[in-house]
Amino acid sequence: TMDIVNRLPGVDDIYVYEKDLFTQVWNESKIRFLKTTHNLFKEIKEQEYDVLFDLTLSRELGLFFKLAGIKRRVGLDYKKRGVFLTDRIPFSGFNDKHVVEYYLDCLRHLKTDVTVKAMSLFSDEISQEIVLSHLREKGVDEMAGPLVGIVPGGGASWGNDASRKRWNAESFAEVADALMEKGSAVAILGDKNEADLCRNITGRMKLKPVITSNNMILPDFIAFLNACDLVVCNDGGPLHMAGALGVRTVSVFGPVNEKVYGPYPASDDHIVIKGESLSCRPCYNSFRLPHCGNNNECLDGISAGQVTEACLGLLDQVKP
Repeated sequence: TMDIVNRLPGVDDIYVYEKDLFTQVWNESKIRFLKTTHNLFKEIKEQEYDVLFDLTLSRELGLFFKLAGIKRRVGLDYKKRGVFLTDRIPFSGFNDKHVVEYYLDCLRHLKTDVTVKAMSLFSDEISQEIVLSHLREKGVDEMAGPLVGIVPGGGASWGNDASRKRWNAESFAEVADALMEKGSAVAILGDKNEADLCRNITGRMKLKPVITSNNMILPDFIAFLNACDLVVCNDGGPLHMAGALGVRTVSVFGPVNEKVYGPYPASDDHIVIKGESLSCRPCYNSFRLPHCGNNNECLDGISAGQVTEACLGLLDQVKP
């Protein structure tokens, strides 16, 4: 998160609370834990912040910032976890509007008139040069066609259910081949935990992607997305990062409601492909994913042809 937030204009200070690190310190030494926590409380308290917006939906951080001396604490009250907030906004889950709108309700609660025309994310110059240099080595800058990033992973926050929101590797490979046959350069992108997935896709392809990368640090990954003319992905973080960078996207949605978790704000530059035939979709609701009795048909029923057609439509808008 810090790698994203520290690139936003208007952010003056960043305090990092690594829960795992604090837990480790607690297990090693209770005295050192108290000292570490006290120092963080003191540092925050000295700034005399007027308002806290707690977006975690947790109970612990409300208490944390109460002890840190922030008098007004605003947040969504999920399952009565907002007990330490001064301003509790009733909330039962992300159900009937976009997630962003729920969080903006925290500002509206303070009578702030807010309209979001676009999300924003920024890539730093060093990472951009690293990525562009890498692309030049692969000859991408000499190609006349557009650069398409295919991100087949995502969904790590779902743990063992991550596969439930991932389109199948064979279809991603078909889309990649079809786009390359039409003149695009294709890069297969993932994180270190998705190496097998990326290899599975490249192994199924008839043509060779210009890059298959699954070891980039987050700033370089953001820079790579920024260099793309189009990003093809599942629903998840890469979709929203690409959109915030102003990059066109085609995303595949299965059990998740695209009206709640999809591109924001919705626009013709961001096409969502979803299963249309199943009445049970979307089934993910209030942070719960029920057992699927249809073999994930909402995802697997989406054809490579549907996604390819959407991609080609957006790529036609890319200026030579």
